[in-house]
Amino acid sequence: MQDNARKTKTCQEESCSEQWSALSPELRDQCTVFVYCPFCANEMVTRCSSCGEPINDIGYKFCPWCGVGFE
Repeated sequence: MQDNARKTKTCQEESCSEQWSALSPELRDQCTVFVYCPFCANEMVTRCSSCGEPINDIGYKFCPWCGVGFE
């Protein structure tokens, strides 16, 4: 198990994953402020980088699903 995880903002649509993967890591980091996906216009969601589950409260210090602490 990881010691720390990150809260990552992602699109909920699986069909966008290929387009997001094609972006450079630097550009992907800049996209964390987006509210809507630029590829499909669906609302972005914050997820735990360890387990992938959605995080509803960005103030959490630990993932409520896998228990890993956030950086």
